[in-house]
Amino acid sequence: MENAFTEFKKVMIHHIKENILLYKYYDVSLNKGTSKQFFVSIFDDRRNSFGLTDRLKGIVSLYAYSKIKNIDYRCHFTYPFELSKFLVPHKYDWTLKDNELSNNLFGVKILILHGEKGKRLIRLSSKKQVHAYINRDYLPLFNELCGTEFVWGDLFNELFKPSPELEDCINNSLEKTGKDFIGCVFRFQSLLGDFKEYDFAVLSKKENQELINKCIDALLVLQKESIKPILVTSDSTTFLSAISSINGIVTIQGKVVHLDCTDSESDDVYMKSFVDFMMLSKAEKIYSIGTNQMYPTEFPLYAAKINNIPFERILI
Repeated sequence: MENAFTEFKKVMIHHIKENILLYKYYDVSLNKGTSKQFFVSIFDDRRNSFGLTDRLKGIVSLYAYSKIKNIDYRCHFTYPFELSKFLVPHKYDWTLKDNELSNNLFGVKILILHGEKGKRLIRLSSKKQVHAYINRDYLPLFNELCGTEFVWGDLFNELFKPSPELEDCINNSLEKTGKDFIGCVFRFQSLLGDFKEYDFAVLSKKENQELINKCIDALLVLQKESIKPILVTSDSTTFLSAISSINGIVTIQGKVVHLDCTDSESDDVYMKSFVDFMMLSKAEKIYSIGTNQMYPTEFPLYAAKINNIPFERILI
């Protein structure tokens, strides 16, 4: 009962926010873009959209739903960067053409589904152009209720391939790892003080070093079990620097930020997350290692889904 009430409350709040967005940003005139119907994933500066993994989950989910409804799909990802700088269309062209995105108040249906269970999307019956803010993977729900057999990695690969710039970065990284390697991810959030992420804790200098040492010990144990190079990715440059000299460990140096917590970084900073994500997808297996203090990120889980490779969490 509590879960049902929580979902109902969330939906009601979203209804209010949807109407606020509609009347604040959309125009009553009839010449603001076409009225062609399609589903559009929206990632702009009008509201928070969470991290990269959540955004990709939302994109793939809405693309899958467009297939169910046999309606064209588009992606409007402009904040804090243009997605096409890093990922470009592969087998399906999701880019918006000139004047395709409607700004007509009467021709647009806004959906904010952040954190919702997805039933509202399935029940949707609108003839309007749907502008949707989604941050969840609804494929299991579609497969259960709509009789589909969607596979996340298949849909991701239909939508995306690396941009030429990202492809160059991936190839440069593969020269360090070789073709046969395993991936390992450590997600610290703000714990080591590398950057500010929402209101998460920052450890003292002593606790900071203790956590780094504990993670290094776990990494060395994993290294003993594998004869292959280990690509280590992390949101902490402090941690990456601490392990960069260990033989057999490969790191991709560079700053990592949370997309909802910064809007003024260079493309090189954002590129780092895409290189990490795509490189992990090429590993033989991916591990996510962390303590109870650390965040059980889904970044490596969805990197593994791209090419359907094994994924394992290790709690230390």
